[in-house]
Amino acid sequence: MHTLQRVDSALGAAACALLQPLRWLPARTVEHPSRKVLAIKFWGLGSLQLLTPAITSLRRKHPFAELTFLTLESNREFVERMGVFDRVLSLDVRDAGWFTLALRIRRLLWELRGYGYDVVYDFEFFTRFSSIVSLFTGAPRRHGFESEKVWRGAFHTDRVVFNRYWHVARNFRVLAGGENGLNVTARDTKPLRFDERDEARAFDIVRAAGVDPESAFAVLNPNAGALSLERRWPASMFIELAQRLIADQNWSIALIGSGAEREYTETLRTRIGGARVANLAGKLSTPELAAVFAQSTVVVSNDSGPMHIAAAMGAPTLGLFGPETPVMYGPIGLRARALYRPPPCSPCINVHDNKLSSCIFGEPQCLVALSVDEVHEAAVALAEDRGFELDRAPSRRPRNDSRRDPSDPHLS
Repeated sequence: MHTLQRVDSALGAAACALLQPLRWLPARTVEHPSRKVLAIKFWGLGSLQLLTPAITSLRRKHPFAELTFLTLESNREFVERMGVFDRVLSLDVRDAGWFTLALRIRRLLWELRGYGYDVVYDFEFFTRFSSIVSLFTGAPRRHGFESEKVWRGAFHTDRVVFNRYWHVARNFRVLAGGENGLNVTARDTKPLRFDERDEARAFDIVRAAGVDPESAFAVLNPNAGALSLERRWPASMFIELAQRLIADQNWSIALIGSGAEREYTETLRTRIGGARVANLAGKLSTPELAAVFAQSTVVVSNDSGPMHIAAAMGAPTLGLFGPETPVMYGPIGLRARALYRPPPCSPCINVHDNKLSSCIFGEPQCLVALSVDEVHEAAVALAEDRGFELDRAPSRRPRNDSRRDPSDPHLS
């Protein structure tokens, strides 16, 4: 991912300059309501979850259109389980040399061009690649974000300024033409779909790892993806938190992460100690992970994609922030909360520079400022529905029915 970002940054501007003559080709005329709409978002699992309010706006704006989504192959299962698109296309960048990748991109552009899209919505923040893809679709109308800091070739016919003082989900909704003057809330998001088979497989995996999914357990996500490891709360603090939850609350612990994060997560599991700590990193599909979130007592996560999925599922979710601000990326859910104690240098990550951290400390002070005492207290309060404005009586949530809306006030 970092390599692709560097290529986009280093060569993207030159590619946009070379392709400028294509901007002046005569545009196809569309005299009927849009019938074929393409939405694009390649990177960021959490951003994909935060897109759901914008997709609702697209459905209202183009009620008779087929809505296609383009993303990376690694995100395909997640996007399909969102259940909000008619068609999903993907680009596979895994295990591909530059020549192979170029062929895959060429094949993708040919397919997009031939499909005859009426309008494109590019939800990538400021990558040149997605802007170029938008151009090659041949769609008469192309919507995308613009910034004075990043030139994307001016290939979008309709450009929207990204507002760094608004939540990302609201910025997405603005691009989709659904701005209503209100913040995006839990009632605007949609949970990830899972079925009974996903739940059964997930619970079998959890049991095999040493945790009873029918008992109280906390899901801890000590990872933050490869994009910015600076978003991780220190490992020693996660370890102490887990030990407290086991000793004081008598909860089991389920550690999560991707397959690439399994080794780091296993180090934490070993240091936490005890038989009631499971390392689930790399063992669960995204729908299975959603099933685990739906049954969990509480989820404590670094700023990451799993945090947003958990919040949308209606799980009590505590997000830990430092390098990035929850003003833009806070978890959206009826039982979600962000902890953020920023020093003057925070936030140091933003969408205008591909979320690359500029931290000058060996260990981000913004995250060290979140004490184990504070995180422990907030996690237990969330699990017990204490201290939050909720529109339902506190109670233990039943096993999840994936067809139910987590914003339903009767879902407790």
